Amino acid sequence: MAKVFIIHSKGHFDKAMKLAAELEAQGHTVYVPLRDTDQTGTIDQICESNKKAMMGCDEVRVIWDGTSHGVIFDVGMAFALGKKIKTEYVNEKSIKDLIKGLGSN
Repeated sequence: MAKVFIIHSKGHFDKAMKLAAELEAQGHTVYVPLRDTDQTGTIDQICESNKKAMMGCDEVRVIWDGTSHGVIFDVGMAFALGKKIKTEYVNEKSIKDLIKGLGSN
């Protein structure tokens, strides 16, 4: 089964957790940053933890509200790491074409 990293905005944490539960029920290992990364560290520590987790994953799933700069940052990191990117949800009032385009490869 796949190791999946879910990129999500804080506003869509519930969507990320629902997706994680579905994927975990299918036997996948799932990393959800707000659940699995210590959020009390510095921004550098948080980004480094997320990077390490993303490096170990097979694919990345994206849930984005159209406003989170953190999601944009993480999608860029996933792209730079050569990860398979799948779009789960992108708010229609966003740069959805870029994100969806990356997810269709």
